[in-house]
Amino acid sequence: MISTPRFKPRRYHFAASLMITLRLSAAPVEMTPVDFLSLADVSKGELSPDGKSLLYLQRETDWALNKSVTKLWRKSLAREEARAMTHGPDSVREPAWAPDGALISFVSKRPGDAVAQIYLMHADGGEAFRLGKLDDEPSQLKWSPDGRVIYYLAKKSLPKDERKGLEKKTLIPLFEDQRRQSLLWKIDVVSGENMRVSPEDRSVVRFSIAPGGNELVVVLAPGPLLDQLPEAELWTMNLDGAESRQWTENEHLELMPRVSPDGDRLAYLASVDRQGGSYCNSNLFILDRLSGETTEVAEDFPGEILAYAWGGEEGGIYFIGNTGLTAQLYFHDPESGGTRQLTEGDQTTTEWSYDPELGVHLLGIQSAVERGDLWSLKRGDRELSRLTDVHEDLGSRFLLPKQEKIEWQGEDGVTVEGLLVYPLNYTKGERFPLVVQTHGGPRKSDKFGSWKSGHYLPVVAAQGYGVLMPNYRGSTGYGDPFLQDMVGGYFRNSHLDVLRGVDHLIEAGLADPDKLVKKGWSAGGHMTNKIITVTDRFKAASSGAGAVDWVSQFGETDVSYGRIPWFGGTPWQENAPTRSYQDTSVVSQLWKVTTPTLIFVGENDRRVPASQSKILFRGLRDQGVTTELYVAPGEAHGWRRPSHQLFRINKELEWFARHVHGVDYEYQTAPEK
Repeated sequence: MISTPRFKPRRYHFAASLMITLRLSAAPVEMTPVDFLSLADVSKGELSPDGKSLLYLQRETDWALNKSVTKLWRKSLAREEARAMTHGPDSVREPAWAPDGALISFVSKRPGDAVAQIYLMHADGGEAFRLGKLDDEPSQLKWSPDGRVIYYLAKKSLPKDERKGLEKKTLIPLFEDQRRQSLLWKIDVVSGENMRVSPEDRSVVRFSIAPGGNELVVVLAPGPLLDQLPEAELWTMNLDGAESRQWTENEHLELMPRVSPDGDRLAYLASVDRQGGSYCNSNLFILDRLSGETTEVAEDFPGEILAYAWGGEEGGIYFIGNTGLTAQLYFHDPESGGTRQLTEGDQTTTEWSYDPELGVHLLGIQSAVERGDLWSLKRGDRELSRLTDVHEDLGSRFLLPKQEKIEWQGEDGVTVEGLLVYPLNYTKGERFPLVVQTHGGPRKSDKFGSWKSGHYLPVVAAQGYGVLMPNYRGSTGYGDPFLQDMVGGYFRNSHLDVLRGVDHLIEAGLADPDKLVKKGWSAGGHMTNKIITVTDRFKAASSGAGAVDWVSQFGETDVSYGRIPWFGGTPWQENAPTRSYQDTSVVSQLWKVTTPTLIFVGENDRRVPASQSKILFRGLRDQGVTTELYVAPGEAHGWRRPSHQLFRINKELEWFARHVHGVDYEYQTAPEK
């Protein structure tokens, strides 16, 4: 490792220093569920073209409105002053500077808007004004380099009479409507007139503008459905959509398409290996437009590449690499073939961008004591500098639990690692109740920090529990063989890895074998459902949006193509792998369960439909198992309403207190409206 930047102390003005001193005078306290859910979220940082101001989003919980509100903020880096640029109950997203820095664009749905619209605001603030009037919600906004137009994606509109009929509910919508292609448009910044750029018979998944501003690179799929993504291909076209050319023809999805600074190469991410094998960690590829040859970048990197950027004047490529418990910044030199790590530590890069003109990286950093503030790393520097201080005093306000990496051996000898979170005020030599929390995906990995609403680690630790977050077989960041262990057998080693991790903590004298809890959401719910059918060692379980019957799940979900490798085919093809689906489903094993199990799901969950949770509930109830099911009204796969998130946390903690300790739990209520 050549560069090893670390957090460097911040320089403060006297007034700011005095405020922090006053805050530090109060002793830190245990974090409550309301405290946790009230923490702001910082994201989408972008430096102004002159590098003097920072634009970012700050999402806050509005308990009175029972929703999160995301506001646009701007910070003068010279004066260390930050101010909200938008106000009121209307959230904004996708902020961006105009190329000359005079205007700021964002997307918001405001009074009078049928759908979210594009808004512009002068860089020094003032009232935002709508740009044109769009029939469908825009996304992926990008300014042209000359600042004359903004490119964006929006679904193809239905005929006017059909739209009215659907609004009045006199017509029934078509299920999985193939006409709703996602199209690429451009809108004139002065006149507000927009023009379609991409063909109407294809759906645009991602796009970018070439550095010179004279070409577009797009990923086109045959339709708008998630299951059509593997058929997407890489194309280039001129600025009005003409003279298009297809560059790939395969059965995998290309993402983050970008043209090289010299225009001769196309780069993209794909979850394949250099031989074209599927079900892999995400890798980076470069296609030479002259020879047509494709090469893999940093093919010796052992983890997963999450994002990348061309290096500008320094050449090479920067990327964010996931190595399981961390995600760090790396630089790859194509001439030497070497890759060096630029950040380090028990931390996770949650978001990142690179401005080659300014030579500055923007990074969102999370760790046990960092909630996700924005930091910068200048080209050639070895230290990160804090840009936002939304959570700088987090450790002085709250007692935060220790997090550390642990390793153990799977049943077949393969090394597995996970994140261990200690209870607050842990005393060495004492055993603690253990919550075993498995991540979703399953093609993901749990990392240092883990400030997601469903994790609420500081709150769990304040209740006296330790938490084990195992990156079981099938997780990303550990190489393709580790990931591919699920191919042909979802529960071949994954659940055994989790149970061996529990054994490891018990043998180490850390976890109390008589006070174990299992929880998880989505794939973490799948894992919970499996584990309670193979062991009765857990005193309580919480299953969130978990599957129990893979055939019905395959048919009802909004995306199924990623699950085909687990079973070897679809459940309805000729010579279908029926036995594989049956053996992996736990529905026929629910008679073995004795663990008191709490169940949550969203009413409108399309990823893991509520029917799966209802089957689980009725199966357990009919077997006499203590169980409760809560179907959250209006919620999808990820719950959004603060009241529902608070209910889930309260209910889980109450469930664990009752079944692990045999005591009551006092619910925390939302702040008064």
